[in-house]
Amino acid sequence: MAPDSRNTAVAGVLHGATADDVARFADDPSLSAVVVPDGRPEAWLRGLAELVVGGRLVIPRTTLASVTRDEFTDWAHTALAHAPAAVAGPLVDDMAAVLTRVVDTTRTGRVMVRLFTEAPTRRCGFHVDTVPPQSTTIGAVRVYNGPTTEYVDGKDVLGMGEFYAHLARRERLSRRARSTAGAGEAGGPGEGALDELCSMDEKPSFLRPGAVVRRVPSDATVFFRHLDVRRHWSAHPVADVWIHRSPMHGPARLVLNVSPAPRVAASPGRG
Repeated sequence: MAPDSRNTAVAGVLHGATADDVARFADDPSLSAVVVPDGRPEAWLRGLAELVVGGRLVIPRTTLASVTRDEFTDWAHTALAHAPAAVAGPLVDDMAAVLTRVVDTTRTGRVMVRLFTEAPTRRCGFHVDTVPPQSTTIGAVRVYNGPTTEYVDGKDVLGMGEFYAHLARRERLSRRARSTAGAGEAGGPGEGALDELCSMDEKPSFLRPGAVVRRVPSDATVFFRHLDVRRHWSAHPVADVWIHRSPMHGPARLVLNVSPAPRVAASPGRG
């Protein structure tokens, strides 16, 4: 199990901070992420977890391509109309607060929001989040229940060349595994690909010997740097990104991801 990162000093990641510390991104280019704990074990979070795990609150993968805080709040109230008010109200307020912090930090009026309830799979290995050219680069992720996001210490990364080699190989294996699973081919090449995926995820080749995979505290939102897509696959500094992944297994979770909105976007809608 990945260790909880609370009160742990990790290069490029600020832990145990208040929400006000998100503003430090502007002054510290070596900062890749700020972990902001809630610190309050609220009853509504326990109720939310029961609803999500029990399948009584289901949100299909949804992308709101470009929304203001108020537009998101209106959408969320509608999407959660059938959830108990004791859960839906605090949840909408909490998500809106995350959006507000991103908007205030990036000084933009609109963001892209992705929201879903889903059990973890091996679909998403270690990666970095990207944004369109010349976009602002700060976004956020919050996992409201279940296993949280895993990440690595920047000083444990051998280099971005090694990381992107790992990413390219994993993407190829993931496509092979999915194609075989979709075709229902028992014993086909995809089974070997899945075995290789598991091995890669267990011992990522881009990490130094002895490195550990860390886990975000269960009550925290992470505000983190995104990468201009033109620099993806290049030998940029490790400090420019937050290398992270979803857990590989566990119960259904509610996940909120907020990122800079594209400059030209379609109207908000399900994606």
